[in-house]
Amino acid sequence: MDLSRKTVLILGAGRTGISSAFFLLGKAKEILLSESKDLSKDIEDKISLLKKSGVETEFNQNSDLFINKADLVVISPGISPQSEIVKKINLLNIPIISDIELAGYFTKKPIIAVTGTNGKTTTTSLITHLINTSGKKAVSCGNIGKPFVEAVNEDNGNVDYFVLEISSFQIYYSPHLSCFIAVCLNITPDHLDWHINFDDYIRTKEKLFLQQNKKAWSVLNYSDKILKSFNPNTNKFYFSFKKPDEYTFKIFPKFAFYESGNLFIKDNDKIHKILHKDELNILGSHNIENILAASITAKIINMDYSFIIKGLKSFKGVEHRLEYVKETKNKIFYNDSKATNPEATVKAIEAISEVKNKNITLILGGKDKKTSLNEMVNIIKNHVSEVILYGEAKERFQNELNKNSFKELIIVNDLKDAVTASLKSKTNIVLFSPACASFDMFKNYEERGRIFKDLVDKL
Repeated sequence: MDLSRKTVLILGAGRTGISSAFFLLGKAKEILLSESKDLSKDIEDKISLLKKSGVETEFNQNSDLFINKADLVVISPGISPQSEIVKKINLLNIPIISDIELAGYFTKKPIIAVTGTNGKTTTTSLITHLINTSGKKAVSCGNIGKPFVEAVNEDNGNVDYFVLEISSFQIYYSPHLSCFIAVCLNITPDHLDWHINFDDYIRTKEKLFLQQNKKAWSVLNYSDKILKSFNPNTNKFYFSFKKPDEYTFKIFPKFAFYESGNLFIKDNDKIHKILHKDELNILGSHNIENILAASITAKIINMDYSFIIKGLKSFKGVEHRLEYVKETKNKIFYNDSKATNPEATVKAIEAISEVKNKNITLILGGKDKKTSLNEMVNIIKNHVSEVILYGEAKERFQNELNKNSFKELIIVNDLKDAVTASLKSKTNIVLFSPACASFDMFKNYEERGRIFKDLVDKL
């Protein structure tokens, strides 16, 4: 895209907004950066540098002056399409895109995009690890690591693949993004405070596949009823936690599955055993699906099985996702701050229960996404001895647990009090898996996870 005669308005001065502003230097005729909140101290130096480079900025407002000057808007993915600012821009027929879409205009490198309600970070990290293990160069970006615009800006020609963790927000604002490989791991209700309804959330995820060309690849979870109904006009490679029935096995030439503790890939007429789950370093049967999806992706780009196996065996997991913190005072602490919805917390409880036949103290809380708690409450009743609640969501969570006769609850004010309370529990495992967004008290789940680990060390 030639932006040399265009004025680009960037909405939001978060990390993607700041990165987009730097990325557009020398590419756009005029750059405007608008933030509805006050200027925070941690970005003052970057804003000063942008101003010196000619970027116009405004804070504590999204003015009509800036909006009316714009030919293109690059939006922070957290801003909902239902917001007044987006409605105003739409009435003026000004195109709105994400930083993902913007970066995509300026690279010809293959894009591997990973989406889904849960498991994105682990799968994105694992795909990147497998590619780098094989001797090729891959960079994780998007919702993980650095923004895509930064990764593209820093590419000096040695990157072979960009591996994107991409959310429904980013897909929504990326109307032309076309990926070489698109992966969807699962779809369960999430972000219903941003989308109109669950169907809108599903259709947004589906967009990622409908925008691919015929030579591209779609990697889909056949165990997921919603994904099973997706039918993009691409090459398809399915995976499933269970071996499919004979009919399904025959009609799909490419299928990865799990059976009797082993992971397999069916590639046309050949079935290849990858490895046994005991050779892996990450916990949980939910991770089997993530590993199958990553292995398929590696196979699509013609990676030798020896490199796939080597990479799977050497992968240690990702920070904030069922991360072992330490063992102290006869307790093992796990940081699962990446669990920002109840479904992710369910997976974490199941994973711990599979390998650790011990009692669990669960720390829950944060900004409530208002999704159903039924499944999580049921698994808490079966596998958790005690729940510690904090944050904005604590009252609704308390009510739901009480309604279902779970009484072993401790209510605290903040995360420090939660860790302090967990030290007094009679259980052997303390699992911090909040089932909520972090924004009531923290910038993001990464900050929340780091603070949890610091508190464990100090207390």
